[in-house]
Amino acid sequence: MAPPQPHNVPIPTRYARHDDMRRRPRVLASVFLGVSAFLARFPATAAPAPDADRMALRDIISASIAGRPFPTGTLGEPLRRWVDANPGALDGVRPGGLGEQPWGLSALHPGGDGQPSLLYLYVFDWHASGQLVVYGLAGGVRRARLLNDADNKDMPMEQRGRSTVIVVPKQAPDPLATVVVLELEGKLETQSLALNPAPDGHVVLHARDAIVHGRTLRYEPDPRKNTVGYWTDASDWVSWQFEVLAPGTYGVEILQGCGKGSGGSEVEFAVDDKQALKVTVQDTGGFQNFVSRNIGRFRFDKPGRFTLFVKPIRKPGLAVMDLRQVTLTPVERQ
Repeated sequence: MAPPQPHNVPIPTRYARHDDMRRRPRVLASVFLGVSAFLARFPATAAPAPDADRMALRDIISASIAGRPFPTGTLGEPLRRWVDANPGALDGVRPGGLGEQPWGLSALHPGGDGQPSLLYLYVFDWHASGQLVVYGLAGGVRRARLLNDADNKDMPMEQRGRSTVIVVPKQAPDPLATVVVLELEGKLETQSLALNPAPDGHVVLHARDAIVHGRTLRYEPDPRKNTVGYWTDASDWVSWQFEVLAPGTYGVEILQGCGKGSGGSEVEFAVDDKQALKVTVQDTGGFQNFVSRNIGRFRFDKPGRFTLFVKPIRKPGLAVMDLRQVTLTPVERQ
């Protein structure tokens, strides 16, 4: 999951899923006016492409980004159609500075002769919300569009914290991978996703800073929610990158809500691939009725950058939970 950029901490194999990935928030409502007719022009796809074709296409795109040739003469019909339908998405591209995203890959095509530089987003895992979150993209983008949109229509964008949110069709236009093009207005601005601790050492992992992996799970910015929610698919999961400055033992506190009758999900909170806490979600009488719970401790033997993964094990109810925040607090210094 191109070598990772500084803000792109690799996901351990135990938690990585190359095929497990992403209600439209009110904060974007004013931006969305007038876009419905545009999005309605894209028909729903019948089904995702076979895994083998998707993996082969990832290899082709990765080879192009790395400047390696790929054997066009041996491509099967689905891959050949994709290459023919996406001219320019493979030629002259190079690593774009974002690293791999939960939904796929990205690459930069340098501009020249009065043409802007382009950032290609190769989206394999399409989110049901109709939003594409580009993690770590902080600015420098003039417009967004679909590569194969004959009308060349702009897609609305909004900056959200350390990332950029793009409004896209709710259904993937291409069952293999859809190419979204970002036209740059200068240098691409990226930002580390790793969260820094407070002066006293505690680390707050808020839902707005979460990296979402899946099709339905999402950050809901409505002030009444302000949470990671829509967790109706037990294969969706979430992660945070963060820094620890001092080794020691840290208590883990979560702020969770859960609708009546949906309690009982089992969830694992794990740091990298070494420590894990298993938690049974508490029914709080409402998904936005948040309660604070101490779920255990993690030990960090040295300072550094870490990743917290939150992954469901079992979901007996409608949804796993709403998760607003995870706080790591030093309780014993080394």
